Amino acid sequence: MPVSLRVLVSTDSAYPPTTPISVNSSSPTRISTGKFEGEISVWVKDFHGEGAGGDGSEYFDKRSGMTYGIVVRGKFLDAPTADEVVFGNVFERPIRDSLPWGTAVAVKFMNWVDPTLELDIYADKPWALSPAMASMSNVSFGERSTSAWVDEQSKGEVGVESPDEKGEIAARRKWFGVEKNRQSVKLDKEVGMEFANGLLDFNTLSATLPPPFHLSVPLLRYWDGQPVTYVCRRRSKSPVTADGVYWSVGFEIVDEEAKAELEKRGGSVLPLEGDSSKSGAPLQKDAAGGGNEEEDEGVD
Repeated sequence: MPVSLRVLVSTDSAYPPTTPISVNSSSPTRISTGKFEGEISVWVKDFHGEGAGGDGSEYFDKRSGMTYGIVVRGKFLDAPTADEVVFGNVFERPIRDSLPWGTAVAVKFMNWVDPTLELDIYADKPWALSPAMASMSNVSFGERSTSAWVDEQSKGEVGVESPDEKGEIAARRKWFGVEKNRQSVKLDKEVGMEFANGLLDFNTLSATLPPPFHLSVPLLRYWDGQPVTYVCRRRSKSPVTADGVYWSVGFEIVDEEAKAELEKRGGSVLPLEGDSSKSGAPLQKDAAGGGNEEEDEGVD
C-alpha cells in the first residue's frame, strides 16, 4: 500500500523547507531565500499524499524510468564558483543505529555513480553532498525554459562538443568532477538544475540498486521519524546548518499507520517545521554562531 507523503520546499527561508508544495504541478513554486531567486517543481510518479497537483505525465512521459524529480531554475545571488555549490542529503538526527543491512553496498554504489560524493553517515548530523554541477541529472546555463524538465545545455561552459544530450551530460559530469574546472566557473547567470532517478520509490519507500549490485531495501522498515531532505548549499565546515543554504526540499511521511508503527518501536517524528516541542530536537544553526562564509573551508 502506498505511503502518504507531504513535500515541502524553501520559499523565503532556505532551511528547513517549511512550505508545502503542489506535487506534479505544471506551475512551479517561486522561491526567494536571500541567496537564491527562482522557481522549483517536484515530481513523484504515482504520487500518494497531500497536495497532488496532477498525475505527472508531462514530466514522466519525458523521463521514462524515473520515479521522482526535483527541477529548479534561477540565479545564485552571491555568484559562487561551481566548486562552492554542493547538493545532497542532510539529517538533523543520527541515523547510524537505524541503517539498513546492505548500507556498505549502497555507499559503494553511490561512489561508483558519483566519484565526487563526500559523506559522513555516522555523524550526529549525517550528510552526503556532491558538487551540484557534477551530480545533477541535467543542467542548463542561460535563458530560462518553461518545460517541466531541464534540457541539458552545458557544452558552452565545459567546452566539450558532444553529438547528443547523453554525451553532453557525461562530458559535463566528467568536466565538473575536476576541482580546478569547477573553480574556474562562476555561477553568475541563470542556471537550470534537475535531479532525478528511478532507484528510490517514495510511494513504497523502497530503494533498488541495479546490477552488478542487486540490492533492494524496504526503507520504511528502518524509518526513524526523519524526513528525507535535499539541500543545495555553499560548501561549509558544518554541512548540516541553515547558514549557506540556497534552497531545500523535504519529503515527509504523514501516513498515520507508518507513524503508529514507528511509535511502537519507540521512535518519534521529527517535523520539518522544526517545532522543538514536538520533536525534542530543534533544528539548529552552526554551534559557533554560523554565517561567516569567509571561514568556510569545504566539506569535511
